[in-house]
Amino acid sequence: MGVSVTRMANELKELTEWQKTPEAILFDQYVYMIIRGIKKLYIDTNRPASYDDSLLIEEDGEIIYNVNMPINEQEYVLICAQMIFYQKVQTDVNNIVGYTTNALTITNADKPYANLQNTLDTLELERRRIYYKMVTYSLGE
Repeated sequence: MGVSVTRMANELKELTEWQKTPEAILFDQYVYMIIRGIKKLYIDTNRPASYDDSLLIEEDGEIIYNVNMPINEQEYVLICAQMIFYQKVQTDVNNIVGYTTNALTITNADKPYANLQNTLDTLELERRRIYYKMVTYSLGE
């Protein structure tokens, strides 16, 4: 049947729901982040020619990538999508370093940037861990 992009997008939304964002994120944007995560999986596992946009189908109101994908690959996609999400948030936070009002000066306003970087570093470590456990790809078989 394939993998449900819609279900993965819902999971991504749930995993990131407590993160403040500069603007509301539409569900279609979560779907797109999952699709970008799928593309990253195919690129990282050296199968770029195997990715095919035409395998994205809509079935009963659900978006499906019509490829059977093992659970470790699904997790890899989800981690990549989370990284895409947090990189977008980080881009907004990155511009803040401090500011002054009539009454006071605020420093270390860039602290959220450091926190986001820690989150991204943790996700990157997890992405690498999963990749190296996908022995078929990491050994080039």
